[in-house]
Amino acid sequence: MARLRARKLTARKTLLYVLAAALLISAQPAPSTFSLGCLIVVLGLMLRIWSFGHLEKNQEMITSGPFAYTRNPAYLGSSLVFSGLVLAAGNALTPVGIAIWACGAVGIGLFFTLYLPRKYRKEYSRLAQLFPGEYQRHAHHVPDFVPRLTPWQSGSERRFSWALVLLNHELVWPLTCLAALGLMWIQ
Repeated sequence: MARLRARKLTARKTLLYVLAAALLISAQPAPSTFSLGCLIVVLGLMLRIWSFGHLEKNQEMITSGPFAYTRNPAYLGSSLVFSGLVLAAGNALTPVGIAIWACGAVGIGLFFTLYLPRKYRKEYSRLAQLFPGEYQRHAHHVPDFVPRLTPWQSGSERRFSWALVLLNHELVWPLTCLAALGLMWIQ
């Protein structure tokens, strides 16, 4: 709770909360797309949990687990979660359902064109400064976003840790998504 209180409510966050509320209020799920959306949400959440079970921010260059496939597995997971929620909320048989999907497509476009490039600039410069040689080596072998088919063998022996998942406060995401999907379905 203290971490939540310490976070600043920015205009961007306020807009995201308003859009999330609008998505929940206007959701018109169809059973087939809702089910597929739920599956995509679960995959995204699993990827995020796997990522944060390896991550100790600013302590060492993480190259194990999902970071052996993509340099940004948490962002990939987030994009899957967002896509799954939008797919679950929409419906091809109603104008509102189609509008939800169209707005979701715009949101994904903004995520890739505005948000990710800004985050990459900040994070990559920080990582290059903290771990110069390791960062360059990892960047040379592992793509930004779309994962490799096989893991890069960096030599790291780091294992997944539930303690890191908890330390990184990652369990809020599954609970929030479960509540959102439940609200979509029962309305």
